[in-house]
Amino acid sequence: MIKAIIFDVDGVLVDSVNILIDYYQKTGEALGLRVPPRIELLKLLGRPLDEIVKTTWPGKDLKLIMSTYRKFFLDGSITISPVKGAVESVKKCKQSGFKIGIVSSKIKFFIKKHLKEANFDLNLFDAIVSAEDTEKNKPDPEPLIYACNLLNVRPEEVIYIGDALADFESARGAKIKFIGVLTGGLDEKDFKEKGVEDVLDSVAELPDFLNP
Repeated sequence: MIKAIIFDVDGVLVDSVNILIDYYQKTGEALGLRVPPRIELLKLLGRPLDEIVKTTWPGKDLKLIMSTYRKFFLDGSITISPVKGAVESVKKCKQSGFKIGIVSSKIKFFIKKHLKEANFDLNLFDAIVSAEDTEKNKPDPEPLIYACNLLNVRPEEVIYIGDALADFESARGAKIKFIGVLTGGLDEKDFKEKGVEDVLDSVAELPDFLNP
């Protein structure tokens, strides 16, 4: 019996993937570094910022690149929007009695900032696990296992909703059921080739999927 639903943030609840990719590319431009193509970055999304930076710009100044990237989110020029129907979907899941959690590779400051900007009530979430909460991050299972402990549920009682292959790998390692969504840049074929059984166009479809 499913007792809890855990969500990723970027590309699942908030419509931010294009913004993330744009800011990674602008970071490269600003620092005179190689500008990574979109397809390369899509394969890395879902992982912690420092890991993406080390992979994209190996040997370069990690702290400088990370601070440059994060400044783009603090200049006030852009507001993060919700994925269409996501706010209502989370509310319906909460009203149906599910415990609701977040597991993201973002730091907690930006998780909360972007959820608030996207009009999510933070009180909907019973647990929020960020990059700084665990020693290892996705695709390692540790963040999801930690979230299960916070929610007081067993892995077999949880569904994790993600938009990236790192999300799936983390869920598989934690022995948690995974549902992929197509609002983050991957298509159904990308998920199916890795063995993902359930793929939805959007998290907006989740309530109907759970209660057919």
